[in-house]
Amino acid sequence: MAAKTNTLSDELHEGESDARLIDLHRIFGIARRRRWWIVATVVIILVLTAVAYTMVPRRYMGTASIALDRRADQIIAGQSPNQELPTDSPTVDTAVEVLTSPSLAARVVDTLNLQREPGFGQAIDGPVLSPAAARSRAISKVQSGLAVKRTGLSYAIDTSFTWTDPKHAAAVVNALVDEYIASQRDTKVDSRTNDNKLLRERLSRLRDEVIRAETAEAQYRANTNLIDVQKDSTAVQQELSFLNTQLATAQADQAAAEARLRAARSGGGNAAADFGSPVIRGLRQQQAQLSAQRADLAGRYGPLHPDLAKLDRQYADVNNSIRDETRRTLAGLVADARVSAGRTSAIRSSLDRAQGGLQAGNRASVQLNELQRNADSARGLYQAFLDRYRQSVAGEGTDKSNASVISRAMVPGGPVFPNAAVFGAGGILASLLAAVGVVLLLELLESGFQNRRQVEARLHVPVIGTVPDLATIPGARISKRDPMAPANFLVENQGSLFSESFRSIRSALKIGRPDQVVRSLAVSSALPGEGKTTISICLARSAALAGAKVVVIDCDVRRRTFSRSVTNDTAVGLIEVLDGTAQLDKALLHDTASGAYILPQSNTKSMNYELVASQAMFSLIQSLSERFDLVLLDTPPVLPLAEARAIAAMADGVLFVTRWRKTPANASELAVDMLAREGAKIYGVALSQVNLKQQSRAGFGDEMSYYHRFKGYYAEAG
Repeated sequence: MAAKTNTLSDELHEGESDARLIDLHRIFGIARRRRWWIVATVVIILVLTAVAYTMVPRRYMGTASIALDRRADQIIAGQSPNQELPTDSPTVDTAVEVLTSPSLAARVVDTLNLQREPGFGQAIDGPVLSPAAARSRAISKVQSGLAVKRTGLSYAIDTSFTWTDPKHAAAVVNALVDEYIASQRDTKVDSRTNDNKLLRERLSRLRDEVIRAETAEAQYRANTNLIDVQKDSTAVQQELSFLNTQLATAQADQAAAEARLRAARSGGGNAAADFGSPVIRGLRQQQAQLSAQRADLAGRYGPLHPDLAKLDRQYADVNNSIRDETRRTLAGLVADARVSAGRTSAIRSSLDRAQGGLQAGNRASVQLNELQRNADSARGLYQAFLDRYRQSVAGEGTDKSNASVISRAMVPGGPVFPNAAVFGAGGILASLLAAVGVVLLLELLESGFQNRRQVEARLHVPVIGTVPDLATIPGARISKRDPMAPANFLVENQGSLFSESFRSIRSALKIGRPDQVVRSLAVSSALPGEGKTTISICLARSAALAGAKVVVIDCDVRRRTFSRSVTNDTAVGLIEVLDGTAQLDKALLHDTASGAYILPQSNTKSMNYELVASQAMFSLIQSLSERFDLVLLDTPPVLPLAEARAIAAMADGVLFVTRWRKTPANASELAVDMLAREGAKIYGVALSQVNLKQQSRAGFGDEMSYYHRFKGYYAEAG
């Protein structure tokens, strides 16, 4: 690859390219340059849009709105056996599906007799269909034209039908709404009728079941003497509670009597006094008094006192009374113990009988309860069905649809399709998109370089000259058939922009200055027809007019483009000089217009391709470099011919020519790489045949982009 001679410039350009990913100025420039393509594309698309608008069939839309009731209205509370739920969001979505169902569309077709209408059941230009096929086709047409949607989050539904006839558009949607409301009402009426029939049948069976259950209950009560199980059970339980209390009391009394008896028997007469007998207590007191009197008399008068015997008799009588009373008390205690035991036994017997009766009643009540539950269940179910049946019968004739019409469809006054505004906006958008596509396609097909920034970024070689196309310079009138016309224009208009472009090349190469960069310069290009020969001639004349001694060598053995441009009658030329058959001075031609010298190709048929790339050619270039200030080598194209690369390597440097927007960038890049491999040193690139007007409109940032600002500095031909 060639050396990067303008590294700083490349880095600046790359940094700017990275910072400006979207170059609006460049986009605007491309649009200006392609403006006629854009205008033509826009006009064509808009015309096609207008034609399509006039040819598209008109379609009309009828729209009706219905609302779903949020509550289920009931004239009698709870009258509906199938209780309706409040309307919610899924209910609205279900209604939308019902409105678009085939069954509802079929009802509309039958109501309006659409199977016989042209466009619905019968094709306008087709064969006559059978009634079944016509009806099926009409249903499909109705469904395809329907548009049903919920209005936001409300309980309103908009139903639309689009058709070519405005009257049918309104009639179909109105019929659809009416059929929907009627179908909802009919569904409720049919449901109520079926419910009443089922309820009547069920009530007849339930009545028999209730009678059987109540009869079984009554018979069981009679057989078991259970009039009221709950009441009888409560009485028995109360009796048991009383007997238990009595038994506890009797047992306590018995225990007390037996305890007193045992105490009396174990303690003798003294123990009897402990049971509270007042007689014994009185006798005990008398005994104690008599004993005290006797002791007092015996101590005072001695044992022989006559009163002592009297006291002893009284004491003996008291003791006998105590014994008698004690026997009577023991007999009473025994009798009391026997009575208490008998009472306890009697109470226990009554308690046992009551408990046995309660157990038997409980066993009987279990079965009775089962019979009561069956009877109660049968009565409850029968009563529930009876209530529902009465409510359902009372609600007959009150059923209505849960939907109501908000607005009916009116016959539309204008079509909804095509819409002029929509078509216009769509046409404008389509035309703009098409224009953008055309511009993008043209830009993609245009593979050449458009400005110096692209050249330097791809080839890594600085652009040292931009040569304008003479046809785009104001006032420049030249013949396209004359190959020397550009060179003659340069001589005749040395103050023109065209001449200035070559002075820029000379300035970049420092031609005619003490620090001149090259003495021999090969002018090369990747492909034919890029303006390489014209640049060689014009650069030679420009340098010669500036006072430099210049010679141009035509190195293209095959086409001799340079030589045929200067003169077509040359007996000797480069090949004859190289093979030694002619002297150099005799082969040189003098350009009287500028003072430059030309070494052409002779008009002979000699095709010695090896000679132009030989050592003799290198020696000739060196010899001419010593005699002339500048030796220009007009080489063949680099890509197809190997001698072009060899000749370029013999020169001190190479001026690489690429045609503006024509030469593929890949071809130029490949040619530069091939020249570098041959050892050629490329000093710069010249962009040829640049269209001033397009470059100025594109605004790519080259010097030619600002031509309209500095054109006053040039004296163009008038």
